[in-house]
Amino acid sequence: MMTELFYFSGVLAFVVIFLVSVLAPTKGQTRIWLWSILKICFFGSLFYSWFTDNIVLKWILIEASTLFGALLISSSGTERSFHVGWKFLLINSYALGLAFLGIVILLFVSTPLDNLDFNSLKQGLVGQSGLLIETGILLTVYGYSGKLGLVPNHFWVGDTYAESPSQISSLIASFVPVSVVLAIRPLIQLEREINPHIINAANGILFIGVLTILYSTLILFSKEDIRRISAKVALFHSGMLTLFLWLDVSDDIFYFLLTTTVLVKLLVFLSMGILRMDAGKRNISQILENSSLSHKALYMYLLALLVAFVFPLSPVFVLDLKVIEIAIKQKLFLLFLFPIIGAIFFFISLNKVLPLVRLPNRNFDSGVYRILQTRMVFFWFSFLFTVFVGTYGLTYLLADYIWKR
Repeated sequence: MMTELFYFSGVLAFVVIFLVSVLAPTKGQTRIWLWSILKICFFGSLFYSWFTDNIVLKWILIEASTLFGALLISSSGTERSFHVGWKFLLINSYALGLAFLGIVILLFVSTPLDNLDFNSLKQGLVGQSGLLIETGILLTVYGYSGKLGLVPNHFWVGDTYAESPSQISSLIASFVPVSVVLAIRPLIQLEREINPHIINAANGILFIGVLTILYSTLILFSKEDIRRISAKVALFHSGMLTLFLWLDVSDDIFYFLLTTTVLVKLLVFLSMGILRMDAGKRNISQILENSSLSHKALYMYLLALLVAFVFPLSPVFVLDLKVIEIAIKQKLFLLFLFPIIGAIFFFISLNKVLPLVRLPNRNFDSGVYRILQTRMVFFWFSFLFTVFVGTYGLTYLLADYIWKR
């Protein structure tokens, strides 16, 4: 059931992003239908990668999204967005190049295969072990982690989300991480069977995931740009994905995690776009110089941050409860630190944005009123669906505690 919910949520999130970009585009956006075709190509390549077990085809589809993504980032038409698009293309292509090298090594070590499906590769590696297999898996996982935006290959994340239109940021942040995690998970599960050593891909990706979480939390102190604050939220959640990969959770929890990632990123960047367009500026210190601000836009952004971390009916809150449950059952008490760090991140971001409440309230500016009203409708629809998913996850994944007498 969670698998179907993930697929449905992915399609729904894309439809919301697509309709927002067509019905309520960024001010000054031109050639909307041309960019819309690229959005479809971007989503289509990643969506198809969710279903294929062919490890080479999956890599090709994820790499294709890099090209489409670079073009979409430059859709703003500014010199800055053009440079950021190149940065996105080069860093991601470099990382995926390492991943492809790892795949080639695994195919070389394996016995002759009938096809390139992962199950065939797994059977071809049965009974084998050694440095080449471990190196192949490590290179593949590390390469894919660059596409995920983890430290030390995270430098494209902040600029990409800061210089792209909010719909593009939402598209990349929602669908790239889940696609990459779907590609990584089988490899980590395979390595658990053939590499019992402490130096392995699972521990390695958890290590850089923790570094990513700490980096995004610490760097948040110096950020005043609401776009960059949103980028750090996305980076923090990408780091959290590695924890669940390391824990090797059940399929139900895993696909609920992917659903959560898609919906939370959608809310954060959709609300950020509304606040950014209403305020007319992106730096909080500059916004505070305004004579007024629409509190509707501000509260939507605050609500999105709340859902991304501590809202009781948020899917993120359900996952935090599952982490606590696993920590207690497996006596891994260090896991308690992850929900705590999430709460700390939330309060830092809240402290950054909350001073905007001091500005007098006003309605949306007449020049962008229709655009922001349309986006607001899509935000509330996405918010209600996210709360529904969180409520369903709470009653399904924690049913033993809720219905237990």
